Amino acid sequence: MIKQTAVVTRVEGDVAYVKTVRESTCGQCGVQKGCGTSVFSKVLGNKFSELKALSPILVEEGDVVILGLRESVLISSALKMYLFPLLMMFAGALVATSISELFDLALAQGWVILSSFAWLALAFGYIKHTSRQHEGDSKYQPVILSKATLSEIKASRFPIEVV
Repeated sequence: MIKQTAVVTRVEGDVAYVKTVRESTCGQCGVQKGCGTSVFSKVLGNKFSELKALSPILVEEGDVVILGLRESVLISSALKMYLFPLLMMFAGALVATSISELFDLALAQGWVILSSFAWLALAFGYIKHTSRQHEGDSKYQPVILSKATLSEIKASRFPIEVV
């Protein structure tokens, strides 16, 4: 289970809207000084995301909570978002090239590129369609595991004043 600290912004029944900080892992990397990503993360600073989380426990606006998300959901989503479109693009180029060779056509490179982008568009359409199907599925939603303890709040990178 992947855990993240968040602050509840509003509650609607058994659903809570929470604000999280998009964290960079640059603070844990050994090559921070020579990395462009590290520079961008320092320049852009902390970005916040508001998302919907299932709340099996009673929470109120302003509570600091621990969110949980299954690793399998994160891995499958990452594969779907990054690897699948890339593979579809390669498949589109391969299909156009194969058709060209099969029928002895002299397809210009432009048609191969156009085919790969058409297959990329199909991949994004598929991703959008399946994402809408999983939108209401509780298996794909983050869940509030507990209210954060004082030590968890202090250990988080969330910019919350602890008094």
